[in-house]
Amino acid sequence: MTPTGAPLPRDRFARPRKIVDRYDTAKQEDDLFYFLLCGTNASPPDEKWPLRTLEEQYALDRYFEYLKYMEKHAWIELAATGPSATRWRGKVRDGAHAWDLEVILKDAYPAIPPACRIPELMHYTDRKIDDEALGLRICDMHMEQSYWWHEHCSLALYLKREVSYWVQSVLQDMRRKGWLK
Repeated sequence: MTPTGAPLPRDRFARPRKIVDRYDTAKQEDDLFYFLLCGTNASPPDEKWPLRTLEEQYALDRYFEYLKYMEKHAWIELAATGPSATRWRGKVRDGAHAWDLEVILKDAYPAIPPACRIPELMHYTDRKIDDEALGLRICDMHMEQSYWWHEHCSLALYLKREVSYWVQSVLQDMRRKGWLK
């Protein structure tokens, strides 16, 4: 800086700034991870909940866009069932098969992860929990023990890190046993 506060003139013999092409690494999970976080920490009873639902929808849109264009396999679709955005319904797809999906955000969300149910797949696996309020749901006990979940994680991140792996393992197990072709 000069004494007047103006920046120094650029040295004409200096090397040009390096231009980085990040196209090859754009498919990495780290790039997607930042789009799947929410900035607002609000639960359904809070007055900031409408802002959180907008952030959740944005994260879901980015995740579905990632699935469509980068992975070329949109295995899930999900939409809120009402304006409160505490219940979400959709489909899980695998080839010609499709199963109903339900995600419930409890009043303590986002301090605790969502609860997910895929009723038609529940009796094919032992990786499930009997919830007194919801019935059978996906086993995610390690998340409630703060394995990776925190208040800024979104529903989209839950789908990517938990539901997708659960569905893959159940479908792989069903194929191995000959129940799914």
